[in-house]
Amino acid sequence: MGQPTTLTQCCWLATLLFVIYTASGRAGIAVEASKVALNQNGYNDLVVAISTEAPVAQAETIIDNIKTMILEASPVLYKATGNRAYFQSVRILVPPTWTDIKAELSTWETFDTADVIVDTPNPMHKDVPYTQQNGKCGEKGERIHLTPNYVATLLEQQKVLQYGKPGKVFVHEWAHYRYGIFDEYGTPGGEYPLFRQSASSSIEPNICANKPMTSKDFSVWDMTSNNNAACKIDPATNSYDQNCRFKFESQFKPTTSLASYHQLDSVVHFCKESEHNAAAQNKHNDMCERFDTWSVIMESDDFKNGNGVPEDLHELATDFKIVKPTGTRFVVVMDISGSMKEFDRIGKLSESIRSWIKTDLRNGSHLGMVQFSATAEILSELTMISDEKSREEMIAKLPKQLQAATCIGCGLELAVQMLNENKGTSETGGVIVLVTDGKNSPGYLHISDVQEDILKAKIRVITIAFGEKADKNLEDLARQTDGKSYFVKDEDGGAALQEAFLGASTFQSSVHNEDLIFKLFEKDLTAGGGQTDLTDEFDVDETVGRNLKLSVFNLDNKKSVKSIELTGPDGNVVNNFLFDKTTATLTVDLAKIGQWSLKVSLKSSQSKPVLVTVTTQLRPDVKVPITTKCLLPSGPDIKNAADKKILIRAEVWKGSHQVTGSSVRAYVVKPNGDTVILDLLDNGTGADGTKDDGVYSKYFPYPNQQGRYTVKCQVNSNHNTFENLGFIGSASPQLFDPQIDETIIGEVERIPMADFTRIASAGSFQVEIPVSSDDSYPPAEVSDLSVMVVNDTATNISIALKWTAPGDDLDVGTASYYELKYSDVVADVINSNFDDESPKRKSRSTITEEDLVAGSLQPSQAGVQQTATFQLTDVQREKPYYLSLRAVDKADKAGQVSNLVVFFIPDRTLVVLTQNSEDDDSGDGMTDQEIQIHVSTKEAGFHVTSLLVAAFGLILIACLGVTLLMAVVKHTQSYRSYKGVPV
Repeated sequence: MGQPTTLTQCCWLATLLFVIYTASGRAGIAVEASKVALNQNGYNDLVVAISTEAPVAQAETIIDNIKTMILEASPVLYKATGNRAYFQSVRILVPPTWTDIKAELSTWETFDTADVIVDTPNPMHKDVPYTQQNGKCGEKGERIHLTPNYVATLLEQQKVLQYGKPGKVFVHEWAHYRYGIFDEYGTPGGEYPLFRQSASSSIEPNICANKPMTSKDFSVWDMTSNNNAACKIDPATNSYDQNCRFKFESQFKPTTSLASYHQLDSVVHFCKESEHNAAAQNKHNDMCERFDTWSVIMESDDFKNGNGVPEDLHELATDFKIVKPTGTRFVVVMDISGSMKEFDRIGKLSESIRSWIKTDLRNGSHLGMVQFSATAEILSELTMISDEKSREEMIAKLPKQLQAATCIGCGLELAVQMLNENKGTSETGGVIVLVTDGKNSPGYLHISDVQEDILKAKIRVITIAFGEKADKNLEDLARQTDGKSYFVKDEDGGAALQEAFLGASTFQSSVHNEDLIFKLFEKDLTAGGGQTDLTDEFDVDETVGRNLKLSVFNLDNKKSVKSIELTGPDGNVVNNFLFDKTTATLTVDLAKIGQWSLKVSLKSSQSKPVLVTVTTQLRPDVKVPITTKCLLPSGPDIKNAADKKILIRAEVWKGSHQVTGSSVRAYVVKPNGDTVILDLLDNGTGADGTKDDGVYSKYFPYPNQQGRYTVKCQVNSNHNTFENLGFIGSASPQLFDPQIDETIIGEVERIPMADFTRIASAGSFQVEIPVSSDDSYPPAEVSDLSVMVVNDTATNISIALKWTAPGDDLDVGTASYYELKYSDVVADVINSNFDDESPKRKSRSTITEEDLVAGSLQPSQAGVQQTATFQLTDVQREKPYYLSLRAVDKADKAGQVSNLVVFFIPDRTLVVLTQNSEDDDSGDGMTDQEIQIHVSTKEAGFHVTSLLVAAFGLILIACLGVTLLMAVVKHTQSYRSYKGVPV
């Protein structure tokens, strides 16, 4: 934090930041990761899931310590949120292998959707608690990750010294997960420095605190025994180098911030506006427009618009329930109204359910079936699927006759009753798979009539809209129940239904790796115009190949098939296929690794395309799968596309490690059948939150048709694809003590991966009010603008910039032109004032093509890095300048203003004199007529994070006299520029 002499300046800056923040806004994506809800100041239904990898010998200790951690966290959170929130009810999901642990049977809780997981450690960071955050500022995270060893030993003195008291650790991570804030500290060897220069040019730990720090408040330690690499001050940064650590002294007692060093007993609050140090180098400032953590928290859904009103509670009781996975309870609710006869919808549905029950529904699952028309009827009570006989008996009960009218609410009501009947067990809840092709008939029970009962019972609903006229409320029902939506076109031959039922299987409370199903290939093959042979290739990678199944959908009949065959990499041919209705399948028990070819030969051509898919499971000796998730974080129900950006996201993992460098494409089928292909990127710009975290993102800029859109993602590896044995998300900072074996954050280890392909479905989303055209969105904001070098010669000053091009529509396409402006006044170049041409902006200058020295000012295609050098004609030395840019599209719609960068030109005469007196031949090409001020960039992220305070410090240091001039030279040769609003 700044010294007392800078208090007035800091308050002015905070006020300015508030104006910037409220003017620009944060168009966050609401991601419903769980069922946690804040009700009367208490968070309910928090799920902590323990991995099967956790040692059973420590089961009781782990459970007890989870309880202790959250019980300690409740009063910490209550105080930190201003008496607004605590943890009221928690469900701990234990592994099924923990047979000695008394637990109720789980229903809706799953490991994949848990808020907190206790799982194997991250290889780079051992037991460090962290939160996976894929989104941007204010967006909810994915999950909090704790390790079994950390949980089992969190009360030990060493762990408390390293990580802090358990309750404060949990609140630190909860703020990342629930409120979308980021860390406010540096880490050794990490992206942000462990030390920084203060406003008075002294060196201090890089933390966020409301108490000014003096040299007496901390000690610096040498982390190495190598005298040649001992802790020292780096002349390039005028700060301590990577061999240095610090230890707080006992008299240093700030009260903020829990997003920084929460280990300090005195720290009990998040940083508020008047305390915030916007100049600090940390991830929160970079991600959140340099705004304080408290303001971001108060803008969360839990507290904004008067939610979460402070209450003076005298008791913060927490209810814990231990639950254990069991076979998930499914009820399939099927529409048998007369319209299901059209396009043979009922036949396709029956075939898909048969296939699902036969081969994909896991043993131990309970399945019930309900059909509805004007009324609802139970076809089968909940029955355990345990063997081939139980599967065949269930298939025999599928609907056979159609009836009149459509009462969707009737079918849902009966399914809820079925799932709520205990019948001698503790099981409740489950998953409803609802299939319908029409609107609810007037006067009959509607979806809205039973929705509250569904929510109360914690039942998830997977909705399948069959055909164009399916009820418009299906997507909202899936969203409200944390389910998923699918849309099946009448032209589809069955694959979309198959995907929907496979998707329903992922909502089981515990899915073993050996039960996972992976899609390797999917393509529509045309068999018309006399063409009767369909051929293609696919790869079987080293992790899969068991139960490889080739499926051919949409065949006219069995007589139309001449042959179906697979040829392995060794030349062996498999051709013994089975036929069922309009689908043919061919199975290989264990496929060899390598390239396979497929051939489908028809006796005659047919007008409709034939859909071919290949699915498989893990090889018997493989424990760690390569998985892909295709997601729609913006939700399945888009009321008005103009008001909500539609985000498509894919996650690629090998076990718990992110996979980077893959080629990822999203295929979006619009209501009229047109397909839009988007290349999803993991570059940390546009829709993507963090570079190289295995999360690939893109905005969908063309929701210009009313109706339902379907989304699939395909991942292909290439020579740049790596498994990262590294780290995602926040990490608890660690206090250094010579007696503690400290965990050091280092470089991410990257392991090259062999070729693989994965295909996953995101389901569908519905747009009620589309945008008016394909050009309805402005360009995305540039978020990685950086200064590479400032060149100072006797005749002019120039600046080299680098940034990633946005699109013409969000992050797609090519913008029309850029606008660049700079000023010595911050307010001149922020978003709210960028168009202000009034006299009060007289300090501002505009960069045009006439100022271009090198590179190009013409926008490149979205995602391409650009560089350009400009001559500056009206800058003064010893004064900081702030620069930003924005992109404008062909319809003259301007995007948001980019992050701000700062550049500073020191007194050239003093620098030249010092340089010449020190060394007449600098060795770097500089003379007394030319000075290059190189800016250190983070190549991993291609953006700059500058010690702006050091730039101001140059002025102060220069004023001290000739004896300090050398320090000025060394310092100005390497400095950083701020992303966001600088001080």
